Amino acid sequence: MSDDGTRLAGKLSIWLASLFAIVALIVGLINLFLDEPVPVPLDLVAGYLLGTLASFIAYVYGRSELILERQDRLLHQPARGVQVFTTSEEFLRKLVEITVGASTVSTLNLSPAKGEHPELDRYFEVVHSSIKNRKSPLRSFRSIASVDTVQKSAWLVERSCELHQTGRVSFAIFDQDRIRPLLHPLSLHITYKNGNIYVFIFPPVNLTGSMDSILISDPVLGKAMLDYYNLLWHDSLKINEGRQVRSQGLDRIVQLNPEIDANPFYQSLRKGLTL
Repeated sequence: MSDDGTRLAGKLSIWLASLFAIVALIVGLINLFLDEPVPVPLDLVAGYLLGTLASFIAYVYGRSELILERQDRLLHQPARGVQVFTTSEEFLRKLVEITVGASTVSTLNLSPAKGEHPELDRYFEVVHSSIKNRKSPLRSFRSIASVDTVQKSAWLVERSCELHQTGRVSFAIFDQDRIRPLLHPLSLHITYKNGNIYVFIFPPVNLTGSMDSILISDPVLGKAMLDYYNLLWHDSLKINEGRQVRSQGLDRIVQLNPEIDANPFYQSLRKGLTL
């Protein structure tokens, strides 16, 4: 029932009930002064009352239907500036779209190493190609990574070795002892592109394909999240900052995974140590 129809049913039920009350009152008063009361047929009264009740029920039903419809519309309406993803495939597709062509990128990488997720591998391939493209508007790409496995450590030093000579990329790691109490923190990926700031918040990419994540494009919240990331960056152990290779991050990686010392990418970075 439409909103206008619901209002009409409500008004009709009120009018009919009021009319019945007025007629009943008048008949009652008249009967006080008559020797023989005016007869009121029971079937007429019952029909009238049933009609009034039907109008009232129609009104209540119509209002309930409208309330439920509006509630459903509000609950399923995405929040302003927020986009929700439910699979890793659609999330990574959007991540590539927003990252390529950005002027700055600040990412918290808690996902697995290359070779464990096809869509994640595609992300690395496309983004690395964009970073190495001299025509790219990218000025800064910062990545803080977890190094919880040997494979992740090897992939990290390979990325650093491949990209640090562009001068645009900086890699750092968490000190695992300091973040272990956090258990499984959420990943962040913050980009500044075409005058807009975008924030992805997501769990580590997994192989199941099912992954709830969000993209926020609100500038105030984006600025707050970037400030938070800058605090994380300040406390992280750097592997390289642009072309400058740092010892802190490399020392910590080899402490966590001694076998990485034989890795050719690690050895290459060691030869180029700046500090």
